[in-house]
Amino acid sequence: MLNPPLTAKPIQAFVRSMGLTPQDEVHYDVILTYIAEGHSPLRVLNTEMLEHIRTHIHSVPSGRQRRLTEALNHTLLYLQQVCQWQLPEQKANVYRDHMQQWVVNILKHAQLGGALYRHYSKKSWALNSKTLSPFELITLLAMEVAPLALSQWLVILATPDSIEVFEERFTLKVFHPVRNKKELPSFTRYLLTPVACHALFHYYPQTKNRTRRKAQLREEHMVEAMNAAVLPLNTGNPLLARLYPNPISARQWHLAVQSIWHCEYGYPPELLLDLVQPSRHFAFEPVAVSDAHTRKGLKQLYQQPNVEAKETSKTKPAHEWPHLTLLKRLASEPRGALDAELNSEPTLEWSMEDVLPTLFYLFTKELIVYGGVKRNRLRHPTLVKYTSICHHLPRPLSYLDASDPIKLDTWAKQAFESQAIEGRQWLVYNFLRFVSHQALTDHLDVHQFECPTLPINVDAYRLNAEQVQHAANTLLTSRNGNPLQRLFSTVALVLGYYGALRRGEIVRLRLQDVVVTSTHTHQFRLHITQTAEGNTKSGQSRFVHMVLPTGIAKLFELLLSLKQSCPRDVPLLGFEGESLGSRQLHYLYPVTQVLKALYGNQVRFHHLRHSGAHLLYLQGLSLACEHFDHAICDIGTPAELTTEVCEARFGFWLEGREFSQMNDGILLDVIGKELGHQHYATTRLSYLHGIEWLLEFFAPTRAYSIKTLNALLGKSATANLLSLPIVAKQLPDGAKVTPESIVHLTERRITDALLLSPFGRRLPQHYGQALPVMSGRDDEWVGAWMRSVYEERFKRHHLSARAMSVPALHWQTEMLMEALKRGEVSFESASTLWRLLGKHQDFGLSRRQRSELKRLGPITVIDERHFSVSFACNQRNAEAFNALFRARLFRCFEVSFLLQQNRKQSPERKLSLIRTHYAKSGESITLETIAAGESRFTVTFRFIPDSTVLFDTLIDYLQ
Repeated sequence: MLNPPLTAKPIQAFVRSMGLTPQDEVHYDVILTYIAEGHSPLRVLNTEMLEHIRTHIHSVPSGRQRRLTEALNHTLLYLQQVCQWQLPEQKANVYRDHMQQWVVNILKHAQLGGALYRHYSKKSWALNSKTLSPFELITLLAMEVAPLALSQWLVILATPDSIEVFEERFTLKVFHPVRNKKELPSFTRYLLTPVACHALFHYYPQTKNRTRRKAQLREEHMVEAMNAAVLPLNTGNPLLARLYPNPISARQWHLAVQSIWHCEYGYPPELLLDLVQPSRHFAFEPVAVSDAHTRKGLKQLYQQPNVEAKETSKTKPAHEWPHLTLLKRLASEPRGALDAELNSEPTLEWSMEDVLPTLFYLFTKELIVYGGVKRNRLRHPTLVKYTSICHHLPRPLSYLDASDPIKLDTWAKQAFESQAIEGRQWLVYNFLRFVSHQALTDHLDVHQFECPTLPINVDAYRLNAEQVQHAANTLLTSRNGNPLQRLFSTVALVLGYYGALRRGEIVRLRLQDVVVTSTHTHQFRLHITQTAEGNTKSGQSRFVHMVLPTGIAKLFELLLSLKQSCPRDVPLLGFEGESLGSRQLHYLYPVTQVLKALYGNQVRFHHLRHSGAHLLYLQGLSLACEHFDHAICDIGTPAELTTEVCEARFGFWLEGREFSQMNDGILLDVIGKELGHQHYATTRLSYLHGIEWLLEFFAPTRAYSIKTLNALLGKSATANLLSLPIVAKQLPDGAKVTPESIVHLTERRITDALLLSPFGRRLPQHYGQALPVMSGRDDEWVGAWMRSVYEERFKRHHLSARAMSVPALHWQTEMLMEALKRGEVSFESASTLWRLLGKHQDFGLSRRQRSELKRLGPITVIDERHFSVSFACNQRNAEAFNALFRARLFRCFEVSFLLQQNRKQSPERKLSLIRTHYAKSGESITLETIAAGESRFTVTFRFIPDSTVLFDTLIDYLQ
């Protein structure tokens, strides 16, 4: 059963927005009933189900059969475009024809559109921006902001506080309609031109209580005003009068406006459809992150969550839920004091056996501190209801299973599908939404649990190049972790952004899958394909072409040189023999940590792919529109949008040709193929957030009179603008400058001036976080990493929370890195040492171990891989030997024992002591009898990895 059921009204509204004529509601109800009878929980319509519906329709013995067929086409078009259903290929081809039909309907009204545009062009909108009538304002917005339907403009005019300054642009927030209480509120952003922003701002009530609205506007009144405006256009235009003998409708006006954007402004159909339908894209609200949040997050960087040792049922009952205790405290203690305590409490420990108690505690804590999606404060019964689902979930969910994408996905499906009651399914879904935003479990995809007949909920967020590079630099130069781990994590972040790869594709990428196609332009080709560790999401292979900034490219090439001795089927990230789960935890998890620490808990690893897709899209549009002067406020992105970088990014397609020689009609398909998407609609809906950035590719340079600039900016700001050399040279000399003098300005220049004017400072703004500026040197990234390698020698190790720190073993030295680059040491040897030393665990000799080393005697280096220690063979030294040489540090050595016994003494007692207290099973014990002199006991250590550099490093640490 589809719940909530899909109704005819949203389909009819969608069909009208496409410029088509909807059918009566009763026909849609019949089709929806058929779909509900045979639906699957996935957003898929298979061929059998489609044929079943067609059979029912063909059995109707009247003209109603045609109406039902049309209703079926409309319904499936809605499910494909809005709800992201996959249709049989035959129907997908048919719906591409609907796009063609929509364009034909637009062109039928091009005559009316041309008349409306000529009328719009003659008016001085800026001079009258404060006194426009509602329909005049709608006309201005429809011509300069977006070709939305009349009904949508009426909703916008009735919604104050829709204007925001976002990324130094004037933007209009357009909220998506919510047709069901289970839909999450969402919105998108459109770009407001300076004149449109000025006019709309003065239309809204300018009082402190912005909730007060003007009288509600009715669509029929706007249609009357529309026809009153169109009627004079018929004079002198007999063709227009013949085409529209009757009053025009809101639908005809909408199609005419779309024809302007298509024919006059040059928007291709796919991009025009993005402008026409706000539901095709989602925007996001950036979150201001406190310094305390960032400091706390970066302190935990590269550290795995605190994990409890395995507890027994005697120490901690398996049924204990700490969030229940928290709810009891909420009912009996002042809420303000509890909120303050929760905000300052230390990091929780995670149980290896079951992470659900900790997840539910964090879930409850977040609901108490931040409230729900719609309410700032949730009542105690609501919190109990939201968290009571804990008793109906399959247990346990171990720490390792939670950190594994496949096992977590399997558990989540079992948890959701095992609920017999719909209300419990929603509670599980609500909890899983929270789980998908935790650093440990942010790989969970919750879209699979959403109702398939509701528009898909998009987890929208985007980072710019400057933010990504700051995160990468933070990963690279952190004092936590170890050098190779920091390098692997930084490269993972780079692949997520510049390659727009999924996390599974990153962690499975092998050395043989990476090809440097140009060292000059820093181009790389990545082969995303099936490996022994798993397949691609679509089951198909693809090539991804990546262009990196010079400094980051050198860092990437450094990693390739360090692993040059590895077999080609070894993963790019990690040590040889390291498991997939370990690579995810130690190289991808830190990326999630740094993103959440720097930019807020709402940011997930997958948002790197969103951000990379946005960058790729901007690069493609820059080539297509020959527009490389972008209105972008961060420092890093403009460097990725130069002509050279854009041509290099699409060099695999251009193959040395000019873009003008290419079929630009397939550009969006080329971009989708790079991302692994079959349809542009998937890229548009889930990855390209908002649409405020699109219009600059098509915006013309506009002419402004000085009188108009004075009206918009004020005289002082206008004088400052006109004093700029690039503007001043457009003015006539001296006294010839009049209020009617014209200057031509780009949208970027007039927007910058308006932002600095008194009017611009009155608008609500999102202020971006100030980030450290990188120097831009080619060797900056490699140099920063090498400095971190050098500083590793000063690292201290804490044996316990109370113990004093001791010097940590630092084996990933500058000498090792240089030897790996020159091929003098194999990466296999480094991997062997890493494995023998306990993998990702730090180590240091305690003060007691150091004193035992002094007492047992000096270390004698025999050759490039052997050292020995000689001391008396007795019980006391046996205890010292085990405390020191059985520590984790010496697991990378093979130990052998040599007893040189004087022939006058029996060796049995000492041999028994060696076997009992010194040697382990399999270790060699040799007895030599000497004719004269004192007996001598020598322990020889053979270094297992085949590397002199690593051996010398350990000897230096011991000495």
